[in-house]
Amino acid sequence: MKRTEIWGPFERMRPAQIEAITHSYPIAYLPWGALEYHGVHNPTGLDSIKAYGMATDLARRVGGIVFPVVHAAANLISSYPLCDFKQHSIEFSEELIRMMCREYLQQLFNQEYKIIVLLTGHAGEPHIDILKEVAQEFNKKYSDKYVWALAEFDIVPDEVLVANHSAIGETALQLHYAPETVALDLLPQNGDITLEEHAVSGEDPRPATAEMGKEILNIFLENATKELNILIPKYITNH
Repeated sequence: MKRTEIWGPFERMRPAQIEAITHSYPIAYLPWGALEYHGVHNPTGLDSIKAYGMATDLARRVGGIVFPVVHAAANLISSYPLCDFKQHSIEFSEELIRMMCREYLQQLFNQEYKIIVLLTGHAGEPHIDILKEVAQEFNKKYSDKYVWALAEFDIVPDEVLVANHSAIGETALQLHYAPETVALDLLPQNGDITLEEHAVSGEDPRPATAEMGKEILNIFLENATKELNILIPKYITNH
């Protein structure tokens, strides 16, 4: 890694490389994913792939350290009452997610990161609410540091992206980041696509394209960068 780099992946860097970045950019990106059934057309790690990719692209723009994705989530489709998808998911309790989130944030704050961007790729409820609640706990406790917990659709207009499960939005992002993992041809060519039968909640994924995913990503990056440009002067004194 060149000395001029402003970002890097935590697990692939030596201590001196991490410190060189965090001296000027004490920002931690914590992508939070899941291992969850996403229908026959998407991989089980979609939420994790999406969260890590978007966090990395944001770090490239703004600076900071991207941590390995957390493959742990509660409230998966495997426990949704109207569905019968019990296979291919690893689900954790809400209590464990709350505890893990607290411990991650505390350790990152102890290591002098000033801003933590907690980007969750999984939007099950109350999983997403738990992460945001823990973030607020820390923001009340620390006045000189800040946790920004969000999902990508929180800062993208509804006409472009809404919360969904393996529908057109998530599928488009997956086509952008890892097109080789998507198989839209496995979905039926005709008829409705439903949650109960196809594990899809939201708009029909069959028209999804990588170009749609890139458009969603660009809007997300633009809006996230604007927000971080507001937060950075408040919490990082050398900017």
